[in-house]
Amino acid sequence: MKSLLTIILLGLSLYAYTQDLILLHTNDIHSHLMGLSPESEYTPFENDNDPTRGGFARLAGYMKAEKQQNNDKLIIVDAGDFLMGSLFQTIELSHGFQLNLMHEMGYNHLALGNHEFDFGPDSLAKIIVNAQNNGPIPTILCTNYKGIKNSTDSDLRALFNNQTILPYDVFEKNGYRIGIFSIMGKNADDAIPGFYDLEFENQLKTARKTARYLKKQAKADIVIALSHSGVYKNERGDWKGEDVEMGRKINDIDIIISGHSHTSLNTPIQAGNTIIVQTGTAGINLGRIEINFDSFGTPLVQYQLIAIDDKITADKEVQEKIETRIPLIETSILKPLGIEFDTPILETAYDLHINGRNPAKSNLGPFVADAMYHWLNKPKGPQTDIVVVAAGVIRNNISHGKYGQQNINDLFNVMPLGAGLDNIPGTPLSKLYVTGNELKKVMELILAVSEVRPNFYLYFSGMRAFINPNKRIFRKVQSLEIGNEQEGYQSIRFDKRDTTLYSVTANAYMVSFIGQLKKMSYGLVNIKSKNEKGEATNPMELVIDLNPDKPGIQEAKEWLSIYHYATDLEDTNGNGIPDIPEKYRKAKNPIIIQQN
Repeated sequence: MKSLLTIILLGLSLYAYTQDLILLHTNDIHSHLMGLSPESEYTPFENDNDPTRGGFARLAGYMKAEKQQNNDKLIIVDAGDFLMGSLFQTIELSHGFQLNLMHEMGYNHLALGNHEFDFGPDSLAKIIVNAQNNGPIPTILCTNYKGIKNSTDSDLRALFNNQTILPYDVFEKNGYRIGIFSIMGKNADDAIPGFYDLEFENQLKTARKTARYLKKQAKADIVIALSHSGVYKNERGDWKGEDVEMGRKINDIDIIISGHSHTSLNTPIQAGNTIIVQTGTAGINLGRIEINFDSFGTPLVQYQLIAIDDKITADKEVQEKIETRIPLIETSILKPLGIEFDTPILETAYDLHINGRNPAKSNLGPFVADAMYHWLNKPKGPQTDIVVVAAGVIRNNISHGKYGQQNINDLFNVMPLGAGLDNIPGTPLSKLYVTGNELKKVMELILAVSEVRPNFYLYFSGMRAFINPNKRIFRKVQSLEIGNEQEGYQSIRFDKRDTTLYSVTANAYMVSFIGQLKKMSYGLVNIKSKNEKGEATNPMELVIDLNPDKPGIQEAKEWLSIYHYATDLEDTNGNGIPDIPEKYRKAKNPIIIQQN
């Protein structure tokens, strides 16, 4: 079989030849079982032009129609991060549901992404076992998982040993042999919380070895890589990223189903002999690839990116099953907090957006940082000088839609990641202490790194920064001030001899990476996590306790700060629902640019 893969773009007739295989694919759906957003406007069974996108019922409806026509040639896959992104993930550890639902929808193979590990490797194993106990699940793939550092055993390793999780798979469809494997990319590996100490084999070496085996020894007619690695455009408009590199360097991969970077590709990327496709995030799109083999065995493909919107006929049975989960979420998570699933909590007259490629232009980042600062600094709160929020942990926009009303899932979706040691979802907030000199160094490093890695961009509240972008690296920060508009600001001294400590609050996930600052800065920034006494300590010992008088740690969470901030906002239109202030419509990070 020839290794060259020819792309026939959609400008040609879709049905000029008989399709031998049809491949449907998603990536980074992040437990978004309901449509985005606002969720209250999701009406999957009404053609009312609702503004939401995605939703498992719609995905299932499209897949069901495809199965009715092409089941003997149909393959459905996901390229990872199928978990972690909505309140539905919160009951996976106790009940299990999503994997069974995805099998019912028609998914054949799933890759593991970095966010499948947010609860830890053993918790991921428990989620998978729970689902197995409920019924069949899709085949789970992860080719380059090595294990936990300095450990030979874990609950997750047992699932590799008993072949619940496979390194690759070879199967037949419509008379053709398909080889499929999955790769955890380097950037995705780096994004797994550092305190889990997970290791993955070299991505390129593993992919090259596996693809060669599948093509040469397993005699696969086509090799598909589910790669949780990603693609992006550089400043010149060229496609870059780990998946582009993989395609260019490995001849035996025909199709890369890409994930991790949340990139919507309307047209495939050609990289060497490989095409690369990706659908964005949250199930708002579905990729469809038609494959036909010519007389030489060369796969010819046509690609289509399908919007999962109000035009799709949704699957009623799938939606009904999803709705059975809501009472479980209310009972286990929301009722103890006094929150109802469907009650409008907040109203907005405009969109608050992330702007992932240019986070400095986001108006959602400042809103989130202010929410945390407001909540923590209430009279009986734990108090903090500064709050910092990384752009990469803000996952979804707050969308106006038609009516602007947001329920708790809309707010949770903004900051849904991780878990602590309590029974409330979300990564806990930690408070560490730094000197003015250390704070300046961190800000300088972030300004440099975020230019190439936007997820590292920091939003902050309780501080303002004066920056000269024309200065050299580590010379850009001219001054920093702590305080707020109501009480005023005071300057922070950068002198190394000044031992004054400032409290900085961030989530524990961010704090877990503080040890990497030295490596990232080539030794220029070397900061230890310190307590209020200036003593170096384990980052996990810095978790904020909202009520030290109660047993255990009452963890603060980012999404709860948004909820509490919302309930304190003014109801400006008198309809009983607090409104987001007009000041956030064009809000920017409190950075003052100085050109002199």
